[in-house]
Amino acid sequence: MPELHDTPQPLKASGPEVLLEGWTSFAQGWLLLDMVVVLTLALVLGAVIAYHPATRRRLSTLEHFEQPKTLLMYAVVAAVVALIVEVQPAMAFVIFGIGGLLRFRTMVGEAKDTGRVILVTVVGLCCGLKIFIVAVPATVIGWLLIFALEQQIAGIIRVSGVGEQQMHDATRAYRAMIAAAGCKIIGEQTKFIKREFTFVVKAPPSLDREGLQAQFDSLPPEVRGVVDWERL
Repeated sequence: MPELHDTPQPLKASGPEVLLEGWTSFAQGWLLLDMVVVLTLALVLGAVIAYHPATRRRLSTLEHFEQPKTLLMYAVVAAVVALIVEVQPAMAFVIFGIGGLLRFRTMVGEAKDTGRVILVTVVGLCCGLKIFIVAVPATVIGWLLIFALEQQIAGIIRVSGVGEQQMHDATRAYRAMIAAAGCKIIGEQTKFIKREFTFVVKAPPSLDREGLQAQFDSLPPEVRGVVDWERL
């Protein structure tokens, strides 16, 4: 049985070669294409589930609107994790521990924000392991995904304080102004007892919130209420 000190050790890169370690993989065009295809396919298949017609038909709350963003982000995260584990199987336990720590011990906001934090973390892990062939495509695809998903924002416009007799007229007036501002109403609820009605709206990033509020304030006093904005 050979002694421990007789076991051959892999040679480490030294000098300028250290800086090139991990980048030489980009010279393999087919390998780079494989990374892009894997990440893109994960995104496409995730979108098939995220935008299932059965779930889109019941789109009526902010949670329903934001859910596909979360699913797509996690699809990309899972693909990156699989690529890391394929290269370094031992990293599976490390990634599992990091994911649990971020999800349950770190205040990062909503689920989709957690997905972005984990994506950034695994990309950083790729860089630490010098798996740049995974880190760079994942960053590009993640950036494009976030850009595309954030082209539309959602929020709630809640109006209260309108007289019970004017509720229908007030609802119609606010609905018309919201639609004229380029927003799409994806959910609506009226509470006559509280003299309150709520619109769940999908809006473009260019929405002029101050301008829309000014239009609300210009309504006749009998149909004008107190407007409360949430996440828009």
